[in-house]
Amino acid sequence: MKIVVTGATGHLGRQVVALLSSSGHTVIAASRSGGSPEVAPGATPVEGLAIDLSDDASVDALASCLAGAALVHLAAWHPPATASTSLEDRRRLIEVNVLGTMRAYEAARRAKAVAVVYASSFEVYGDTQDSPLTETSRVKPITDYGATKLAGEDHLCSLTAEDGIRGVSLRMPAIYGPGELTPRALPNFLRAVARGERPVIAGDGADLRDLLHVRDAALAVKLALEYGSSGIFNIADGEAHSIRELAEGAMRVAGMEGGPSFGARQKPRRDYHMSIELARRELGFVPQVGLLDGMKAQLAWLKESAR
Repeated sequence: MKIVVTGATGHLGRQVVALLSSSGHTVIAASRSGGSPEVAPGATPVEGLAIDLSDDASVDALASCLAGAALVHLAAWHPPATASTSLEDRRRLIEVNVLGTMRAYEAARRAKAVAVVYASSFEVYGDTQDSPLTETSRVKPITDYGATKLAGEDHLCSLTAEDGIRGVSLRMPAIYGPGELTPRALPNFLRAVARGERPVIAGDGADLRDLLHVRDAALAVKLALEYGSSGIFNIADGEAHSIRELAEGAMRVAGMEGGPSFGARQKPRRDYHMSIELARRELGFVPQVGLLDGMKAQLAWLKESAR
């Protein structure tokens, strides 16, 4: 299959490109730099495509590559703190995550792409009491980032209805693993133990979160392309992890004794846990990377790269 991947040089993009090329697919890696991520020896060579989805000219450039191909749309922007976005943050979210996504979909429409796979987020659910969350749970984002990702889902549904292009939206939680730089709980804890410091938890650490290793996220994208299913799917590791569990896990993989430190709570408690049963049934998705194994690999990367 010929596949065009936007955001190909990002954390998830690099893994997706490498997995697809090693599986024999023909991959075009689209990014602002036009660089081609590193792939395994013997994998199908990857072609780079320089496009900027904030520019209307990107539509023609992307469409020229999408005839008879599938689109994996990963390109997006995530603000440093989704709970407190500034005016400039909101403008960039609209430009990149909404208008940029519209341009990508327009290219798919013009080229009559065979399928579109879109990387969405658990943040579309917002403040909900459902646990576990299913794909039919209410969506009411409480962050601007979540609102822009939901817009991408809705426009993909429109693309499917109007043009008959198969569309798949994958709702994913925080993605971790080597290469992750976003300042949030798990990577913050791992950076602390890499420095020999105890991780600090804001609050009691009882808040529940889903996680997803970058290799499993890439696997979900591959399965979404190769299976014939359409629609919206939750993708995660299938377990609800407390913030305290993550901090203690970071200490464990670092070989540190004792426990984490605790500070004042900074945000109201909200628990998020998604059911992945629909993805298991319709995409054949089964997570491959255990939490501690994934954390150990990320810690090794942090130490090696001294980040």
